[in-house]
Amino acid sequence: MAPQLPTLRNVKSWLKLALSGLVVMALSAASFVLPQGLSAQVAYAEEASPVIVQGAKNSSLWVGADSSGALYWSEDSGTSWTSSGFGLTKSGITSVVWTGDSFLATSYFEAARSSDGKTWTRFMLPLGSAFDPGNIISDAEFFRSGSMSVEAIQAFLNQRNPDCREGYVCLKDFTETTFDREKTVLCQAYEGGENESAATIVNKVSTACGVSVEALLVLIQKEQSLITLSAPSDTRFERATGYACPDTAPCDEKYFGFYNQVYNAAKQFKRYSNPPGTSRFFTWFPVGVTSSVRYHPKSSCGTTPVVFKNQATAGLHYYTPYTPNEAAITNLASTGDSCSAYGNRNFWRVYNYWFNPTKDFRTSATTKDGVTMVVDGDGTIATSSGLTSWQRLGNVPGASTANPVSEFGQSSAGNYAVLLSNGTAYESSDGTNWSELEVQKTQVAQDVVVKHTVKSGDTVWGISKASGVAVSAVVTENSLSRGGALIRVGQVLTITKRGVVNSVTSPVILDPSIVISAGAARSEGSEAPAEGSDTPAEGSDEAAAGGAGEGDAVSESGSEASDDPLPALEPIVSETSTSDVLYTVARGDTLLRVAFRNKTTVSALAASNSISNVNRIYEGQRLKVGTATTTKTFHRAQSGDTPERIAERRSVTLSTLLSLNPSLSSGQAITLGELVRLS
Repeated sequence: MAPQLPTLRNVKSWLKLALSGLVVMALSAASFVLPQGLSAQVAYAEEASPVIVQGAKNSSLWVGADSSGALYWSEDSGTSWTSSGFGLTKSGITSVVWTGDSFLATSYFEAARSSDGKTWTRFMLPLGSAFDPGNIISDAEFFRSGSMSVEAIQAFLNQRNPDCREGYVCLKDFTETTFDREKTVLCQAYEGGENESAATIVNKVSTACGVSVEALLVLIQKEQSLITLSAPSDTRFERATGYACPDTAPCDEKYFGFYNQVYNAAKQFKRYSNPPGTSRFFTWFPVGVTSSVRYHPKSSCGTTPVVFKNQATAGLHYYTPYTPNEAAITNLASTGDSCSAYGNRNFWRVYNYWFNPTKDFRTSATTKDGVTMVVDGDGTIATSSGLTSWQRLGNVPGASTANPVSEFGQSSAGNYAVLLSNGTAYESSDGTNWSELEVQKTQVAQDVVVKHTVKSGDTVWGISKASGVAVSAVVTENSLSRGGALIRVGQVLTITKRGVVNSVTSPVILDPSIVISAGAARSEGSEAPAEGSDTPAEGSDEAAAGGAGEGDAVSESGSEASDDPLPALEPIVSETSTSDVLYTVARGDTLLRVAFRNKTTVSALAASNSISNVNRIYEGQRLKVGTATTTKTFHRAQSGDTPERIAERRSVTLSTLLSLNPSLSSGQAITLGELVRLS
């Protein structure tokens, strides 16, 4: 018999206990892809109670994940947890469900399955909807000098390949005597050394040629898998970056050698941009213009139009002049068909998996009639009946990067259902044909207070226009003299605007196996009582009619709160600050190069920095290359506020709230009027 679903009171109680005894587990990151079918064998050990933010159950076991992506199991309905010694820690876990045969945990690009909730097998999900052949990596990420220290590179190599087979030399242990290279228009001078490690070589090449360490490491991996191979051959080191190894001809031996390969590849990526001092040879993939790109070396496979959005992506296509076809993207972690090419797909996948923790597709899952469906944030759909082979069906209507999926589960009719960020929702019985669901929406007028720090050149008129309020309103609110004619740099102005807060009542019901989602308890159905109970579970729709913050509340101690309604939410306080972005001139820099790197123009740099001679800048000079605007939002504490209550009422996870406000702790009473940061 399935264990009884806990009440919201009990869940909050053990969550609070878990918070007080939090121990962050240090998990060694796994290799990029664990071979299919290879399960992680672990020894189970009791750990201090973790903070579980995602969880699901079957008839005898609960499985949960903490905010870092570590997985745990519980045989007493979440009272105590045992570590599985496994996790998807790159971007955390966004969904845990029980499919009827296995637990499934999903993350960014990858997932894991487990039949018993204790031992797990990692695999790659076939979701690649975010792949844009014209924007594989930004210029800012690609063209960075010395972006990782030698020590950081060495630690990364050790982490990615901890077990080198006996009798082989892996990249983490590789050394090579390098030679001097003179300064050119493409790279700074390289001073050779005896027995330099791979980490040292990559760092020095990055510093000399201005190509990021991260990009070079990914290039090495996608060409020869040297980062993760535990038994690499000498040939792989000879051709480490695939430089001068065309698909249609033999490699040029004069460029063999790890140092030679890494240096020449970095230099070549600089050459692709046709910098001053070189000819304009590389022009067939111009930035901002539609170009025809082949799918495969075989011309019969055809071409596709691509608009290159930056120089780095154009450079990757000069280096590997093919783009993945639909079959290669559908089977993101494996092979496509006879017309599939994988180089640029693999660069994008590996770079984002290893070095882009800010990207998160928020892949979610649900199971219906023996079929498990996963949907990523961009709305790409894939299904599986056994979690070993997947079929990509297409996309949720209306979903995109600008309008991502907010919730995924099932409708009241038992169909697959999604809610998008713009408040529209859809359902489907098969994942192919979708119909729109009715969504209840409300609008509440609310004042929003914004802070503006006056900078050079500001006027009250300009600030008012940008904020969409009248000049007189800004003058009155800030008691400005002479009608606002006099304001000073650094002065902080407050601007109150009348806004509208939109809210929706989601028609999406999470997968029935889910018991914990972002720290909140989930009932078995929208209005169904808990199993084995004649009364509704606390926290269900029936017990909490009226919505969060409007009906009865449950106190953090687990006892019932008073019947008094919570105070109406006050306006969110916003604070916006603007700061200069500065660049330190390095040896060999020109104003044109600085402008190119920072996506500006020479004339703009000269004007911003009072430069009279655009041909004369000096090493170490600090140049203003732009401005950065930062906006922070705050909740003004009301009577009875605690971090838990603020998190629930403002739809912010408790872990996020506590990390933004390190002076606060779980359950703490907050001083009336104190500003609590939300974002």
